[in-house]
Amino acid sequence: MKTLAGIVLYNPDIKRLRENIDAIIHQVDCLLLIENGSDDLSYREQLKEYTTVLYVNNHESKGIAYALNQICGYAYTHGYKWALTLDQDSVATPGMIDTYKDIVNYHDNLGILGCKIEDRNFKYPNNEKYQGTFDAPWVITSAAFTNTEAWYKCGGFDNEMFIDFVDADICYNMKRVGYKTMVTFHTKLIQEIGKGTSLKDLFLLHELRVDNHPAMRKFFGARNSIYLTKKYDHVSLSKVSKFIFKMIVGITFYESAKIQKLWAVAKGISKGIFMVPKYQHITDIFLNIETDKI
Repeated sequence: MKTLAGIVLYNPDIKRLRENIDAIIHQVDCLLLIENGSDDLSYREQLKEYTTVLYVNNHESKGIAYALNQICGYAYTHGYKWALTLDQDSVATPGMIDTYKDIVNYHDNLGILGCKIEDRNFKYPNNEKYQGTFDAPWVITSAAFTNTEAWYKCGGFDNEMFIDFVDADICYNMKRVGYKTMVTFHTKLIQEIGKGTSLKDLFLLHELRVDNHPAMRKFFGARNSIYLTKKYDHVSLSKVSKFIFKMIVGITFYESAKIQKLWAVAKGISKGIFMVPKYQHITDIFLNIETDKI
């Protein structure tokens, strides 16, 4: 089973990126880096020893959905049945791909397989509710093992979403065309989403995770969550409203640049209400990816 891994880059921390590459490069048959609009490309000089790594330079940020489509498109057209997608600050654990291969061989119509995620910013208690391998409503992009045929049949990642909830969207979309999405706790990924903190919020009477994302992410988080309620009947408006409310509480009481971020949320809500949901088809732009050496 030929496998490919792809990492999307945007102003990467070179030390963490090296750790990321070293952890996955010998587990897969091909490693592809997608440069997605970094301000400084000098990091390439520090990666020259990775002579087998393939590289795509988008020259500008086209969004995470676009970059993920490039990874899966290259894999699909070059005979890789499965593609692993990684964030630049994610570190795969040893044996991850072998574990994934063993699992996908036992499940028909599996579209995406994810794993246990541990964020460096949060503590994770032991949870006996989730063990082994199980069905999941959606799988986060980082360390997602994606069936490239399923990616093609469902139309890929929704480029209109740009960033945030693109992983939920493709999972819902794959289920729409008959594929399953699953998570296994037999392997895990170590990552760091922003500069998040976990707080005990007295107003909400439970733990509140504050991600400290910039205003742009607040905009897309609000906009895209509403967009999903319009695109998929099973996505509850009440749950999305709760998500946006908690985001507003986090910004108001615990984050900096409050006015800027709250205004971004308001704009996101407004834009989301007027977005027209659509399903796309894979175009030649994602099936004819030109690569270079790093």
